[in-house]
Amino acid sequence: MAEDVLALLSRITTVCEMTQAFSDEDRCRRLVEAMVWPRGRICPACGYRRSTSIPGRDWGKTKRPGLYQCSNGSCHHQFTVTTRTPLHSTKLPLRLWLQGLWLILQSDKGLSSVRLGEALGISQQAAWRMGHALRLLMTNEKPLEGIVEIDELRIGGRPHKPGGELGPGPGRGRRGQPKTTKTPVLALVQRPSNGDIGSPAGLVKAAVVNDASAAETERVMNDAVAADSHLMSDEWSSFMAMGSNFAAHDTVRHSDREYARGIVHVNSVEGFNARVRRTVAGVFHHISPRHADLYFTEIGFRWSQRVIAGKAVRRTRKGREVVRTLWDRITPARQLITLFACAVGRQLRRTKNGSIAIKSTVAAFG
Repeated sequence: MAEDVLALLSRITTVCEMTQAFSDEDRCRRLVEAMVWPRGRICPACGYRRSTSIPGRDWGKTKRPGLYQCSNGSCHHQFTVTTRTPLHSTKLPLRLWLQGLWLILQSDKGLSSVRLGEALGISQQAAWRMGHALRLLMTNEKPLEGIVEIDELRIGGRPHKPGGELGPGPGRGRRGQPKTTKTPVLALVQRPSNGDIGSPAGLVKAAVVNDASAAETERVMNDAVAADSHLMSDEWSSFMAMGSNFAAHDTVRHSDREYARGIVHVNSVEGFNARVRRTVAGVFHHISPRHADLYFTEIGFRWSQRVIAGKAVRRTRKGREVVRTLWDRITPARQLITLFACAVGRQLRRTKNGSIAIKSTVAAFG
């Protein structure tokens, strides 16, 4: 069944083919079941692998289609394919979910909730929740390994004086820059394990922090980076203090206009930071610090959804020849299969004030 699903989704290359493939609700439900349960149905409550199908409306009964009951004598939990997933208790048809997720994955930098709602014919609020459900599916709990680059970036508006107040402007902050109300973020990028054709890009993690102190840096890196990793950073003191916690640590001195020394550089993570700025400015325009980690998860997931296609010689603006890596993007079809395979255990709920709450970020019974 998994091979049939992959073959079907791999044939989707255009929007017309996508809407045709995701037009029938029963077919979409079977597709989602094959992606969520690639090795057979699993009870989301206890993990038991045997269950019975309850006849639904497609059999002339009153129950909703796709309802199952766990065969475990101490459980008997009734569930569907969306139970205890980010799609739990959804009122939208699964065909709209698949269409929306495909459109978001097909876009290079994502799709705003306003444009997604217009494309699917749903409200902006429903599209916003759909985007966050996809970002929760993209969450990766695996720590980064190998060579890992770290850097800091800040998101938000430009610093300014409060309206109508007189007096001097903002004081001086880190590295002589004006103090700002921007939100500090730590970004971590794992380099590819090798340069062979077909090798995937490294994983990415980014998290909002209270400040750029050593304590906040340690809090993020203890969970995000494996202890046997090789750390690459600039000369910022918080990064220097963390170097002894890993197998190796090399730095580049940007203050001395040193940006690369052999394999020692942080160009990959700086490229990711630039991707974050372009995505926020061009697609979302603004992201709140409360949900920023989910947006970073989406941007990092897109960064990793590519494989090495080869090498090519290019000339720099100064005429020097350099070898560049060529990349091919993983198709949305394979991305959907990867995302739905770890859906059970990741739950998203709507709060009373219309926001969202994440009940669990750890996939269960995979």
